[in-house]
Amino acid sequence: MGMSPSGGERKSSAAIVAGIITPEAVVLELETAGVASRLFSGVIDALAQLALLMLLAIVVALGLSAAGGVSVQVHQAIVAILVFFVIFLYPLLSEMLSRGRTLGKAAMGLRVVTVEGAPIRFRHAALRSMGGLVDKWVPPGGLVGIFFVLATPTRQRIGDLLAGTVVIRDPNRTALPAGIWFPVPPGYEVYAASIDPTAFTVDQYTIVRAFLIRIRELTPAARYAVALDLADRVERTLHQHRSAQVHPETFLLCVIARYQRRAFPEYQPQAWQPR
Repeated sequence: MGMSPSGGERKSSAAIVAGIITPEAVVLELETAGVASRLFSGVIDALAQLALLMLLAIVVALGLSAAGGVSVQVHQAIVAILVFFVIFLYPLLSEMLSRGRTLGKAAMGLRVVTVEGAPIRFRHAALRSMGGLVDKWVPPGGLVGIFFVLATPTRQRIGDLLAGTVVIRDPNRTALPAGIWFPVPPGYEVYAASIDPTAFTVDQYTIVRAFLIRIRELTPAARYAVALDLADRVERTLHQHRSAQVHPETFLLCVIARYQRRAFPEYQPQAWQPR
């Protein structure tokens, strides 16, 4: 299922990431944030950082004054720590605590996700903050980030390229179909637990998912043929031997169930029922 941008202006200023998988395990197209919305988001964050820096500076100055003052070296070290906290830790902590949003992104309806569409984790936020030191603070101040956003197909700045993330228009502001949670077939729990889905790719997940939710639309012969072909391909990818006693559809269900639980451990959408 796809989500299309509304209006010519949004089409011209944003890219579409096709086949992305949302945290709810829904495959759809998501609109990446355009340059203008990211610029305004950055301005809001910069103002928030400036206000935070001033507040911290006042608090520290009052504390040092009450303590009778410090040496120049200690004062410089404290200033450096404050600047580091505001420039590096503000976006990192904001995006971790708000699931991919800073104050500016929340105001502009934006969110950071991985290129697979999953919620970002600490390493993603940390790499984005590291890249942000170049994107936003290397002279001439922000133009490096804007250049990369304009030059990359999915509007990624250096921090995004390092972390494997994209900034999208927040899908939580749009009604999404319920995610599908594939169960392990009864009696195959032990077999499924033996499958390591690490090598299973996003493209394979998308294809297998599309097949499983449409199996009732196929004739029995076509259904078995497609399932067998997909199972053979997945076997080769995972280096997982499927015995003749395991039906190809059963194998695919075991793999996709394991993949979802590995990739989206905190989400449990409604259970899948074959149509």
